[in-house]
Parts: sequence; C-alpha cells; structure tokens
Amino acid sequence: MAGLEGRRLDRYELRQVLGRGGMANVYQGYDPHFEREVAIKVFKREDEALLARFIREARLMASLHHAHLLPVYDTGESQLDGVTRYYMVMPLMEGGTLRDRIRRGPLSLKEACSYLRDIASALDYIHAQGIIHRDIKSSNVLLDREGHSYLSDFGIARTLLSESTQLTTAGNVLGTVDYVAPELFEANHRADVRSDLYSLGVLLFEMITGHLPFAADNQLAVLTMQITRPAPAPSSLQPGIAPQIDRVVLKALEKKPEMRYGSAGELADAFCQTIASGSSGIYANPAWAQGEGITVVANKPTAKLILPPPPGPEATPLPTATGYSRIPETRPAPVYLPTTPRTVPLRPRSRARIVTLLALLALLAVLAPIVFVLARIHNTTLVPVSTPTTVSTNQATNQTPTITASPTTATAAASATAGATVTATANATATAQIATATQQANTNATATAGAVATAQGQVTPTVGTPAYKDALNNASNPATQAEQWDQNTTCAFKADGYHVMAAAGVLTPGSLIGCREAGMQYANVAISVDVTILSGATGGLFFHVTPQVIGGAYAGYLLEIDSKGNYRIARSNNFTLGTGTTLLRDWTASTALKMGSGAKNTLEVQAKGGSLSFSINGVFLAPALQDSTFTTGDIGFLATTVGGGASADIAYSNLSVSAL
Repeated sequence: MAGLEGRRLDRYELRQVLGRGGMANVYQGYDPHFEREVAIKVFKREDEALLARFIREARLMASLHHAHLLPVYDTGESQLDGVTRYYMVMPLMEGGTLRDRIRRGPLSLKEACSYLRDIASALDYIHAQGIIHRDIKSSNVLLDREGHSYLSDFGIARTLLSESTQLTTAGNVLGTVDYVAPELFEANHRADVRSDLYSLGVLLFEMITGHLPFAADNQLAVLTMQITRPAPAPSSLQPGIAPQIDRVVLKALEKKPEMRYGSAGELADAFCQTIASGSSGIYANPAWAQGEGITVVANKPTAKLILPPPPGPEATPLPTATGYSRIPETRPAPVYLPTTPRTVPLRPRSRARIVTLLALLALLAVLAPIVFVLARIHNTTLVPVSTPTTVSTNQATNQTPTITASPTTATAAASATAGATVTATANATATAQIATATQQANTNATATAGAVATAQGQVTPTVGTPAYKDALNNASNPATQAEQWDQNTTCAFKADGYHVMAAAGVLTPGSLIGCREAGMQYANVAISVDVTILSGATGGLFFHVTPQVIGGAYAGYLLEIDSKGNYRIARSNNFTLGTGTTLLRDWTASTALKMGSGAKNTLEVQAKGGSLSFSINGVFLAPALQDSTFTTGDIGFLATTVGGGASADIAYSNLSVSAL
C-alpha cells in the first residue's frame, strides 16, 4: 500500500507513515474539521477474514471507555483509486510508544509504578468486560505528551465466551513470543486473564531492567526458554533492585498460572507498595530507585476527558495484528540474560566443591573445540553434488510443488587413513581427560551445559552460538565453501544473498527449483534465514534433505511461503514425483508474513527428534508438529514460478544454523 502519503481518506489528510503492521499501516494525519493531528490506521490486506478482524477491532475499541485505553474518534471506508480503503481514526500520541522510551534506558521504579498503574487499570477494566487482550507488549502501550500511558491494539483480542478469534487451529499462537505465557504453547490451552497477566509481568521486567527476560538469536529459542527456564531476577541486570522487588516480578512470571497475581491491579499494588517502602532500606541504590515520595493509593483510573467521535458521515465501525508504533517494528539486539542466583558466603567444603567444578568446566572449554571438529567430521556425509533443474508437473492448487535434479559427477579427495588416526587419537585423549575430571569431581558438583532441566525431569536443549552463520553473499567465504553450496545458472551468490533462479519460459508454471548445501548434514538443529521473493510464486526452506540416489531429487521437509501472506509445510519421500508427499499444514494465511515483491521474511525452524517447530518473523506457528520420518539431512532453498512460466528469483541471506 505504498504511495498513500499526501492522499485523502474522506476529510482526513494522510501524511507520514508512523508504523507498519501485518494487517494495517498507521499514518500521521490531519483532521481539518477539528484542526488537530490524528493517527489513522488503514487496512492494507486483500483478505476477507482479516478485514473482518479489522472491523471487529474498531468496533471493540469504540465500545470501550476507559481513561487509559486508546479511544477511537472515527471509522469509515473511502474509495481511493477505485479501491475501498477501510480506516479508523485515533488520537496522535506524541510521546511515542513505551518501547521507544525503554530503548533510551530502563525506567526509574517511580516511572514504572506510574505506567504500571495506568496499564493495570485498563487491563482490569477490559477483563471485567470479558475481554482478553492477548498482545500486551511495550510497543502496544502509547504515551501522550504528559507521560500518561494508553493500552492499544485489540487486533487479536477475544472475549472469554467466543471462539471466533481463537485462531490457533489455523496454525498461529497469537501474540509476540517474547511476551506470551508459556502455557499457551500447550495443546488446546486458550488465552485467559492469567496469560495476560504474565505478559504484563514481562512488560514490568522490561521497564525496570531495559531488557526482556528471555532473548536469543531466534524466536524458537526464546520459546524454549519461555517454557523451560525460570525467569532471571531483575537484580541480575540492575544490581540496585532489591530482593523484595525481585520477588514481586518473579511472582508475576511464574510458569504455573495459578501462582501468579489474581489481577493486574493486584500486581501494580504489590509493586508500588514495595517501592514506596524504599525509605526503610529496601534499595541497595536509592539513586537508581528514585522511589521516594510515592503515595500508595487504590488502583483506580484517573479521571480524564475522552472526546466523543466527531460528527461525520455514517460509516461502518470498523480492531490490528501487529504493533501500532511510531516507528517500524524492529527487534532489539539479542541479550543473553544471566540466571545464576545471588552470591552467598560459602563454607570451606563448599568452596572446594566449587573449585573442582570450575576446573571441570575449564577442561570442558578446552575440549569443546576438539569435540566439535570431531562431530563435524563424523557427521559429514559425502553425497553427489547435484545441479538441480526442473521438469514440468501438473500442480493443482494447494499441491506441493515437485522438483527434479540432474546429477553431476563429484569426487571427494580425502585421506581415510589420516582421518581415522586423528579421530582415534583425539577420542582417546578426550576420553581419558574427561574420565579423570569426572572421577575428581565425583558427585560433589553438577555442571549444566547447553540444556535446562524441566520440573518433570526432561532436558530441553537451548540454542547458543551458531555452528554455522553465513550472510550467503560471498562464494569465497571459507565457511560457505565448506558447506558446498550448489553453484550454477540457477543457484548463484550475489551481493544481496544466495539466489535461486529460473529465467522466463524455462520452467513450466507450477514447477520449482531447489538449491542446497552438500557439505554438512544436520540432525537436531535450529535454522533461521531471510527470504526475499523478488519474482516468482513461492520461496522456502528445505531441511533434513536427503538427495535420492537416482536423479538427485529431494526427500525431506519444506516450509514454503508466497508473496500474498500464506505459508504451508510439506514432507515428501521424493519431491520430484510427489511420491509420499504429505501436507503437514496446508496453505494458511499468517499476518506475520510481509507481503509483496521484495518483502523480506525471516523463516525459523527448530527440529529435535520428532518435534518440529516453526516461526515467521518472530511469530510462532502453532501447534508444533510431531513427525520423525526424516531426522537428519542437508539444508536447501526453493523457488517456484508463476502462471505463464514467468521468471523466478528468490534471494536468501543471513543464514544461522545452531546445533541443539
């Protein structure tokens, strides 16, 4: 929906873009009737179901009246260039978003108390109306010039009695993974008041520390942390925060919903009462706390004038899927948060155990590179490097595209004898050292490396430093060469990434091209890559790919997207023939996808054993799939054509691969 700046929707002038979401864009506008600046949210998708959500959001927001809920001035629809544009008009919040404020640094406890009371009063109000917000986050809290805060964005809100907006059956956990309560990733668990309160707890943590409780290179890793890791104490990031405040915040972030606060107001009261008693020595650093002079009052909304919608032509009241923000949504740099407890005095015997543990960890640090190299040597499977080309298929709508590949001869010069000698020597040395260290440590210490134990005793791997990270824009990069990516007329490295291409007329409509790496096979793995559809129909990520001996055709899994906001997930024993092809999830619309030619989308896959999880642009596609047909293999990329055999050109960049 480019080019609306400077245009009019009815009497409203559209000026600069304030924010872009998956379903609508927000413009700074001007209302000449009341001579005031306004914010205008304009629907931009060609999707009847999403339009119904947009209309529902506007109606819902217009029906709610609270001092700290963003009001709706007007709604309507207007013809522009022969297209009906649906919009809603709201106050322009000159203070930006709470996220903007946090980016400048953590809030003082006094500021956090003030904002928390505003948001909590609004949240308790909508809960009393039987409404669950489901997207509490800092970019959905707007600030006016005086610093008052307003809860906005009811695009994915639902009523407690309605299933109409519970879209998890379509494959999405609605909300932002950084803030979503862990129980919502369980099968058939619906959002409720307690899940909103967890998100509010994450927001409080973010306000007073400047960071989210859990952060990683990709959202699937964040998801794993949300489910398995206890939240770190805020004082682990801001030492001036007292233990009493830690306890308040950590109670809000309990994994079990019943252990959290009973209402948003209860959380706000607990927090503000705790910081109000700071004069009695709660703060380790009073200058940081800035909590003096806070008066604890009942959690009641402050009286505030809300103007009624201005007079105008009757319009169908028209609610957004992603953030209403004054700036385009960008993810902060990953921050890995410490989870170690506070230091306490150690007894002599405890000190000895700790020294032993540290020695063991130091030894593991020395051995880790050796083990990693050996693992790569052991797991690498030499297979013929294929040069994929495609043949025509009769692809029906919603049928998985098929792929053909013409094999070329490849030779691998390697010394098996030398490799075996190095492996045997390194393994023997490593085994002896580990055995010695283990015997010394005995049972007096426990080391955790790359895994978190859950309350049920299961161990869930977490994602650390990527084993392979590649911008995919330099064929001379040693890491790129080691992966043995296909390079030919259809698979080529360019300045903006690795392109999978087919010239116009080369492919029959509906057929596809596949390009892969042959240098490494990955089993338990987390993969993230940026995909840009420059032309053609679809792009996508192959994983656990095993080329067939005859023809080099792919077998494995495929996460596929188009340029219209849809995705699907397929498995096949032979994508060339469609043999054994199963759509694990058929074409599904997702507001997380950016649409149009040239739009960049980040695809993430996490595969461990038979559990397959997926996300797009940080939005988790739920529920996770259970399928163990393929448990190891190569990584590949996809391009398909459009009707008439037009050219296909899909660019891939910023690949990150982490072993689980």
